[in-house]
Order: sequence, then structure tokens, then C-alpha cells
Amino acid sequence: MDKREYKEISALAANGDTKAFAHLYETIYREMYYTAYYTLADDADAVDVVMRTVKDGFSSVGKLRTEEAFRTFMMKSLCSRIKARLKEYPDGELSSYNGGSVIKREFERLSDSERLVAAMYVAGRFIPSEIAAYAGMSAGAVKKRLKSVLEQFELD
Repeated sequence: MDKREYKEISALAANGDTKAFAHLYETIYREMYYTAYYTLADDADAVDVVMRTVKDGFSSVGKLRTEEAFRTFMMKSLCSRIKARLKEYPDGELSSYNGGSVIKREFERLSDSERLVAAMYVAGRFIPSEIAAYAGMSAGAVKKRLKSVLEQFELD
């Protein structure tokens, strides 16, 4: 979508057009869901944090001026919600990692912040600088966590 089309669609979305907002959301929904799912490891929690983020995004889309700003706002909001949800888990335990795929079992071994970074990097295909911006971390912290994840997964 070019800048002119984005401005038209975001203007419609800002005025409450749900179809226009859905068009914007369509550009990032996969990254959002996979980031939430692989970080939280629970489908219901992932859907919940994504839907709450979408609700916030719909009410704020009129304030955003570029497609990048929409994506940044949505991913920052999602990361904040994911971090808050992780704090709700008892003793830092993930509830649904008993069994499942090899990838999900490997994710269990990671810290919360490593899991978030890995999910965004692998599932969301974000580059370290984007992860840093969205997750509220320094680029160095993201690179350190990615290195640790790669070493743990033996993927160097």
C-alpha cells in the first residue's frame, strides 16, 4: 500500500470505518498473533492480548500518520500486553507447554524476554532494531538475547 492509499484508508478508519481498519490490521495480524502465541504459549491468552491490542488500535488509528506508525503502535501495545500477561502467570510458569511441538518445548526453556525476542525474530520476522523499538529494549539487549537463544537452540 502506498502513502496516498494509506492516508485514505487511515482517514476512513479514524472515522470509524471498520473495513478500513481491518485492511490496516490485515498487514500485521500474522506477526501479532505468532509473537503472542510463541511468547505466551497459550492460544487463548494470545488471542486475548491481540484482540485487546486491536481494540486500542482502532480507537487510536486516527492519531497515526504513517503505516509504519500504525505497525509500531500496534506492536508496542502488543508487547506491553504480553509482558503484563506474563506477570500474571504463577511463578513464571507457562501453562500450556506440556507437550506440543518441539519448537514449543524448546521455547519453554527460555526466559520471558528471550521468548519474546525469539518469537518476534522467528515468527514475526522482525529485525533486531524493530524488536528493540517494539519491546522497549536496547538493541544491545535484543542482540544479547538472540545470541543466547541461538546458542540454546544450537542454531549458530
